[in-house]
Amino acid sequence: MKYSNSLKYMNSFSPAKTGADISQKRIADLCKRLGRVNVGTRYICVPDGSAGHACAVLLENIIKSSEHSVGRIMSCCGFDSRSSILIGGETVSIETYNKSVTALKSVAKNDPDDMYTKEEMVLALGLLICKLEACEYVILEGLSKDCMALDAICAPYDLIVIPTVYEGSGATERIKAMCDVIRRGTREVVSGNQRSDVYNKISQACAISGVRLYIPAKAQFEPTEISSRKLCFNYGGKEGYTLRTPSHILRDCAMTAVEASLALRRGGVKMPWSGIFNGLSSASDTRCFEIISASPIIVTDSARVREELIPMLKTADEVWGAVEGFSVVVAPDKKTSLASMLSAFSGRKLNNIVLVGRETDEELNTDNLIRCSSAKEATKELLGLGKSEKLIFCFGSVDFAVEIKSEFFKAMNI
Repeated sequence: MKYSNSLKYMNSFSPAKTGADISQKRIADLCKRLGRVNVGTRYICVPDGSAGHACAVLLENIIKSSEHSVGRIMSCCGFDSRSSILIGGETVSIETYNKSVTALKSVAKNDPDDMYTKEEMVLALGLLICKLEACEYVILEGLSKDCMALDAICAPYDLIVIPTVYEGSGATERIKAMCDVIRRGTREVVSGNQRSDVYNKISQACAISGVRLYIPAKAQFEPTEISSRKLCFNYGGKEGYTLRTPSHILRDCAMTAVEASLALRRGGVKMPWSGIFNGLSSASDTRCFEIISASPIIVTDSARVREELIPMLKTADEVWGAVEGFSVVVAPDKKTSLASMLSAFSGRKLNNIVLVGRETDEELNTDNLIRCSSAKEATKELLGLGKSEKLIFCFGSVDFAVEIKSEFFKAMNI
């Protein structure tokens, strides 16, 4: 099968609109007929969102640096089916992708009455590819979002990692989804949630399920060097950790990833300190506070709610001093309040607010709002302001962080 035909086949399936569109039995039967591709591997479950994505990337890189084979399957929402499946941190090869889609098609066509969703097909494809690539570990990222519990067919899990505190719209559903993941069975849970109602619910789910719960020791985190391109820190009695960005969100994710690595060690996995150090220092594409240009300074960050934007501004203040007089590009999702997002910038001067994509009836008391239909249009609008704009923050979903970065690169010939 040609690559274009493989993409066409995978894109022929419609995305699930609600959790009711997902059939556990249907996807389990499909995986069984593909050769029991959902068994025989150690599975790690990580939620979606900016912190979830960053933590998944860090942990994936640590496992790879510790000389274990690892695959990662992301929620296909916003991604094409190939870019949702990574082997060793790299997008699966076209050859393997085509071969796997051909095998999937030959099995799925025997079920003419079953209406598979795109999420189901991408998960089955990802598990098949991970099996073909002999992955010892598979990280399931964001497959329990909005109660669409696709990952359930891979339970029980070797480890569940919950790196963030859920706040705002949709928080109740997300917390419930992660507690349901815990109840499906796991050896250990590592959670970055502390001192919140979220932590109480997660700890209750662990207690009911008889699961050990570990949290990062934030008091043991000590930054030693901070710049726009690097953060060095000590943690847990170990010196010399390095990250490629000073992001405050990523700092929490790094501690969670270290604790997750130690949890794997407790489970008998060979996880040397060199693998943990190298995995953190070489991890890229976390989409947390990434500086993509120096003049003007353009920062992309997969921050979607006020609680994630405040650490983004704290990071900027730490790197450049008090940040005043800048523009923002914002792409809120359907469940996000634009007014709540912008409240994170209260007391700061916003030169321009560029709203991408979503129509909103929210009352915004501002005369500097620019509406754009796409990331491409927003990029053109901001670069058209010329030298008058010195700092631009771009934030939204993980998908949007990728898209806007790509558009700036193309427009600036980087």
